Amino acid sequence: MRKLIAIAGFILNFWIFVSLPSPASAQTLGNARLSLIQGDVSIQSNDTGTEWGAAAINTPLTQGTKLWVSENGKAEVQFLGGSYLRAAENTNVDFTDLKTDNQGDIIHVGVPQGRTYIYYAGSAGQNSVFQVDTPIASARAYGASKFKVDAYQGGYTEVSVLSGDVYVESRDGNMKIDPGSMLSIGTDRNAGLSPIRQADSWDRWNQSRDSALAQVGPSRKYLPSTFSVYGSDFDTYGRWVSTPDYGYVWTPFRVAGDWAPYRIGRWCWIGGDYVWVSYEPWGWVPYHYGRWAFVGSIGWCWVPPPIPAFYWGPGFVAWISTSTYVSWVPLAPGEIYYGRGYYGPHSVNITNININRINITNVYVNAQVVNAVTVMNRRTFLTGRTERLVDAPRNPFTAGVKPSIGRPDIKPERATALPNPAKALSQRELPSREIATRGPEMKNRPVVVHKDISVLKPDQRVTSMRVNRSERPKPVMQAQKYESRQPPVQKREVSKTPAKEREVAPPPAQRGQPGGPPTQREFGIAPPHKGGINHTSCA
Repeated sequence: MRKLIAIAGFILNFWIFVSLPSPASAQTLGNARLSLIQGDVSIQSNDTGTEWGAAAINTPLTQGTKLWVSENGKAEVQFLGGSYLRAAENTNVDFTDLKTDNQGDIIHVGVPQGRTYIYYAGSAGQNSVFQVDTPIASARAYGASKFKVDAYQGGYTEVSVLSGDVYVESRDGNMKIDPGSMLSIGTDRNAGLSPIRQADSWDRWNQSRDSALAQVGPSRKYLPSTFSVYGSDFDTYGRWVSTPDYGYVWTPFRVAGDWAPYRIGRWCWIGGDYVWVSYEPWGWVPYHYGRWAFVGSIGWCWVPPPIPAFYWGPGFVAWISTSTYVSWVPLAPGEIYYGRGYYGPHSVNITNININRINITNVYVNAQVVNAVTVMNRRTFLTGRTERLVDAPRNPFTAGVKPSIGRPDIKPERATALPNPAKALSQRELPSREIATRGPEMKNRPVVVHKDISVLKPDQRVTSMRVNRSERPKPVMQAQKYESRQPPVQKREVSKTPAKEREVAPPPAQRGQPGGPPTQREFGIAPPHKGGINHTSCA
């Protein structure tokens, strides 16, 4: 059996001075990722401040991150546990809270404007919820469900439930929405309940994505059940091979002859750590869990960790950092990862500790593989702009240079927090100032894990919402115009949540009007321009 760990130690005598902030949690960065991009998608985070940058696939999303999907674009976010949120063109999504612990999962987002589709896988924890806020309403799912939340210009909100139960609250109360129903809430606080709209191209696209992700492939055999939701990435872009040393391993299809792991992408400053953002569509699990090995008859292959040891990590590599260059090599199975946090077996947490003596037993076997080591100009590492590399050995790991203990001790710049700094954004690809600052009242809303507690009136119990019922959904333009002509609130029927209320005839202006999907102009937005898949390149 191949020996991965040998005695080749040396002694480092120094005090680790932590000059950069430590990540708040070793695991929270792995709770959500940007899993699909089509067209132009922009991102803003706590690390970028007020600056928007081009988004990149596989970017971890943290609390405070904002996404803007511009004209003719689409984006998909995958959450730990198998839930998804998808955003259509001209949609703004704010990620308010993302938590996972033994009590349950909390996903809390705000949608100031746009169309979103939510596939909530549910959670076994008692304190679990998927909460979506708009400027005038809040939708909450506590169990497995599929629903849409559309927030139109001015705040007019529609919540359509496809499966499961969703609770929707406005200033006038709360109501449970059953599958097949749509609740529409106007800015004048009038609410209407009707059947959902006929499926349009956006709905059909989401249905096709759900079907593709639900396909059961060979990867389900080799991944623990919790990670089977990532099986589509492995089945689409690679294959599983049996090896004598590691058992079944995964190797990607169609990579270049000089390809190596941790090569196509960028180290991005996210949530207080340098995190690898892979531009490869499959590059989430293989770069944040397990290790990489080079097998002569196969090439590079990903070795899953033991099932109890599936710990997310920023990127399992060994580092060498100097004043002129930064270098890294993928860690092989069994080699020690030094990080600021606990990342499972074969890792050492060096956060705020005094290291007087470290016996490094790793020989970094992958450093002996041709092209395995990446060496980059220090400025390129920080900014993403290619600059000439000088005074650096081709392979520092075999040239006698001492490895760094932990990530590079390099202060990040604003560009370091941008996942795709090489792509410049035009003004039309960014949200307008009005959209970017819309819905400030949503920022301080609490996430609520109990059905009977109000979101919009904290510390109060919810009351039943007053609604009008109709047999068909109103066309969006007509519904928005109709808001100002609604009768006084007190004349509407009061729902008996969760009992069905009697049907109330729609107003005369609505009789005989066909339902239909909203158009772009009904959103108050301009027609789209041509666009396509957002291709990215190595930093």
